[in-house]
Amino acid sequence: MQDNLENIVNHRVSIVAVLMKRQIFKILSKKELKVTPDQWVVLYYLWQHNGLSIGEIAKQSKKDFANVTRIVDKLIKMEYLTKKRDKNDSRKSNVFLQPKGNAIKEDIQNCWKEASDIALKGISKIEQEQLMNILTKIENNILIDLE
Repeated sequence: MQDNLENIVNHRVSIVAVLMKRQIFKILSKKELKVTPDQWVVLYYLWQHNGLSIGEIAKQSKKDFANVTRIVDKLIKMEYLTKKRDKNDSRKSNVFLQPKGNAIKEDIQNCWKEASDIALKGISKIEQEQLMNILTKIENNILIDLE
């Protein structure tokens, strides 16, 4: 193991993730949007495909089932989502956007664009592609190990 924690890749990736989350909280707060980054992720997958089950959202977002359930329940209380029993499998619930959940889509996406623009300032498209390739490899290595 290296002596300097700042030189360990896992630690640096974790720090960048924490800083990016703090940054998006700041931007969302400045715009007076009452959605957290984790809640935005759930909304994002529903904007892509409305009516997903909690399990499907958990799988796509790579969050654990209990965490997604908690986020969905909070978004239901905020009137962004609703939950209905699956017609084919009564053990599952599907999650649907309410009009209020659709209404904030553009504002939330603008916040994420602003955050990305700040974070990626001075980083070329080629460097961004290289970074994405490396992050994908790291993600796949971890997912294989977790299976």
